[in-house]
Amino acid sequence: MDGEPEALSDTGTNCNFASASETLSDNIQARLDSLEKKAVHLRLVLEKDFKAADIKWSLFVAAAFSFRYESCLRPFPPAFLKNGVKDMDELLSVVTDVPALDLVLQQLDNLDNLENISDIIDLLFYVLVRLKEPSLKTVVPESHEAILINAHSANPAPKPQFIFQVVYSTKSNSEIKWKELSKNHKLFYAYHGNRLEHFYSILNFGLQQHLNKTTLLGNGIHLSPELSISMPHSYGGFGWGASCIGGHLSCVALCEIIDTPEGINYQRPVSNEGDCRCKDDSEEHGDANFDHKHTNYLVTNCDLVRVRYLLVYAKQPASMRFPSSNTNRNAGGLREWVTRHKLFSILLGYGLLLATIGFASNQPVNYYYKMILKKLDVALSNVKV
Repeated sequence: MDGEPEALSDTGTNCNFASASETLSDNIQARLDSLEKKAVHLRLVLEKDFKAADIKWSLFVAAAFSFRYESCLRPFPPAFLKNGVKDMDELLSVVTDVPALDLVLQQLDNLDNLENISDIIDLLFYVLVRLKEPSLKTVVPESHEAILINAHSANPAPKPQFIFQVVYSTKSNSEIKWKELSKNHKLFYAYHGNRLEHFYSILNFGLQQHLNKTTLLGNGIHLSPELSISMPHSYGGFGWGASCIGGHLSCVALCEIIDTPEGINYQRPVSNEGDCRCKDDSEEHGDANFDHKHTNYLVTNCDLVRVRYLLVYAKQPASMRFPSSNTNRNAGGLREWVTRHKLFSILLGYGLLLATIGFASNQPVNYYYKMILKKLDVALSNVKV
C-alpha cells in the first residue's frame, strides 16, 4: 500500500511531461508549417518577377541603413518592435545575413534547413509578400520609350536602366479614392526626384507634401515634366550589395497627376530674364490652350498625385563603362588585377624596393653599372664625331 501513492505520483508526473512534450512538439510543428507556407509564397514572388522583388528589397535595405530611418523606414517590421522601441541592431543583423535572392531560392528548396534561416524568411516575407499593396512589375526595355514619352519632356536626359510599374489593386481604398477624384478632370504625367532611402516609404504611402523640404516656391511636392530637372534631386545611395540590379542606385518617380487648379501651383520659369524667378500660371491655367511644357508643379494636396512608375539608374562597373580601345582595355585589366590582388601587389612592390636598395649598395653591381655607362659615353662620342 505504501508504494501505491508513489506509483500514482510517478504516473502523474509522466503525464505532465508527456503533455508538455506534446505541446512543445505541436508548437514546433506549427512553426515549421508556417515557415513552409512562407517559403512557398516567397518562391512564388521571386519566380514571378525576380528583378521587381530585388528592387523592392533594395529600397527597404536603403531605408534601414539610413540615419533617417525614423522617417524613411515606414512601415517598420513589427517583429523588431520591442515594447514599442525599434530594435535596429537586430534588424540590421538579419538584413546583413540575407544572401543573394537566387541563393535564397535554392535554400527554400531545402525544407529541413528552413528553421536555420527562419529570421531571414520572416523578414523577406514581410517586405516582399505581406506588403503587397502596391506591387512592382518589371517593364521590358522595349517599352521604356513609350512610358517616358507620357511626360512630354522637351530636353534630353539619360535613360534609366530599369523601369518598374507601380501596380495598385483596383479594389484598394486608395485607388477607389483616386478614381473618384479624377472624375471630370484631365490627367498628366510629371517626374519627381528624391533620395534613394525615401522611396521605400514613398512606395508604401505615396508622396506626402509635409515630408518635402520648403523652398522658395513653397511647401509641397515638387514635380517637373523634364526628367533632366528631376534627376539632380534623385541623390544616389547604396541599396543592397547583393542586388542583381546594382549596389549603388538612384530613383525617379514618374507620377500621374489630376489636372485641377485646387492643390497645384503651376510655375513657369521666365525665360527672358537672367534670374530664377518664376511666373505663376495658375491664373492662365483656365485657358483651354494651356500647355504643360516647361512648367514646374508644386502640389500641396498629395491626393492629386499617384506614383505610376519607378525609374531606376544603376551604377555600372568601370570596366563596362569604358571599353573604348585595346589600350584602355589592357589598362583596365591591369588595374582590375591589381585591385583584386591588393596584398600580393603590396608585397611585390615591397620586394622590388628591397631588391633596388640591395643592388644599389652592391659594389660589383655598381662597378658593372659604371662600366656600362662609360661604354655608352664612348659610343655616343664616336657617333657625334
